[in-house]
Amino acid sequence: MSLREKRKEIDLVKTMREVKGNPKLCLVTEPLWTVPFNLYMPFVSVYMAALMLTDSQIGLVASIFMLFRAITALLSGAVTDKLGRKRTTFIFDMLSWSIPCLLWAFSQNFWWFMVAAAFNGMMQMTDISWTCLLVEDVQKGYMAKVYSLLHMIGQLSVLFLPVAFILVNQLTVIPAMRILFIFSFISMTIKFIVLYKYGDETEVGKTRMKETKGMTIWQIMGGYGEIFRRIFASRDMILALTITTIFSIMGMVVTNFFGLYVTGTLLIPEYFLAVFPVIRSVVIVAFLIFIQPKLQRFGFRNPMLIGLLIHIVGITVLIMTQYGSMLMLVVYILIDALAFSLVAPRSDSLTQLLIEPSERARIRGLMMVIVLALSIPFGYLAGLLSDMDRRLPFVLCIALFIITFIVIAANKQRLEAMSKAENMNEA
Repeated sequence: MSLREKRKEIDLVKTMREVKGNPKLCLVTEPLWTVPFNLYMPFVSVYMAALMLTDSQIGLVASIFMLFRAITALLSGAVTDKLGRKRTTFIFDMLSWSIPCLLWAFSQNFWWFMVAAAFNGMMQMTDISWTCLLVEDVQKGYMAKVYSLLHMIGQLSVLFLPVAFILVNQLTVIPAMRILFIFSFISMTIKFIVLYKYGDETEVGKTRMKETKGMTIWQIMGGYGEIFRRIFASRDMILALTITTIFSIMGMVVTNFFGLYVTGTLLIPEYFLAVFPVIRSVVIVAFLIFIQPKLQRFGFRNPMLIGLLIHIVGITVLIMTQYGSMLMLVVYILIDALAFSLVAPRSDSLTQLLIEPSERARIRGLMMVIVLALSIPFGYLAGLLSDMDRRLPFVLCIALFIITFIVIAANKQRLEAMSKAENMNEA
């Protein structure tokens, strides 16, 4: 291996040492959010079903969540520029995670989940501001590595899921979930306080705060018409918009209906929902550590196309799984983990690279308005499909993966050019 190739294969541990400031603090504190989130997330739809929500009601809750994400996304760029990345993140993290965790912990019926979904939808504000904290001060050539490390932290957090397995097995799903939500409230709130106390405003954030000083939120939003025109005049941003929309819809469908399908249709015990993410995470972490650095030179396009094909194979396996077949479910999880490792870090870093840095907050905010507005109907649609046949939401996922494949394949020259530029920055 040449010296140049060795330099390119910077491992993720070294990346954690080399990143500085806000990016490092964001990564270091992330487990305080990802551990509790991953503890409760596999059981949310089953928890709602145990409290007598129907599949279509669960889908409606998902759509309300998307609706409030869209509303806050419209405001997010202006608010983030006005208040600063750090302050916006703290305020809306508390509103969108700490409060919903308490509501979920004491939920009694459909309406509790609807109110919690409205608060939780405010997380789109912090999706913008926290992402700016993470990426705006990242050194050149480190964007993909930071996202790979972020994904690895998320996957390592899943290894704590045996705790949820034990709780659900011993207590049943409702009391176990109430405990997990109270723990989530405590852990996440600590993270929000630490990040606010020790984080710094980014350089871009300081500039935008000065530029918007004395302006109201509505005055700042007065320039949104021009931003919208810039989004739709840029082929790069249309590409980022398309990719983000499709993955938003797919994530919503899988998150809300995998647990229902596995426990309600395939008749797998509820507590096994804690086992599958652990298997998935072990594969993803191993891939990110040992294989991902070797794929760096292949850029964005080809690994994503291969990953999308593998995703389609995995969903097909899931749909064809017979009642009680743990082996087939494990095969699906392994296939899905491989596909995710190829696609997710590249999709995240690609969409960031496609956005103009000087207007990242407002552009990303308005792009997410469009993304979420397009996603809103799919929660309820997936719920209706699940009421008919719990395999149908996953058929919808296959169709979306095929569309994504076509979009990525059709943008060969642009993606190859971006891969070369990122590799040059890394070198």
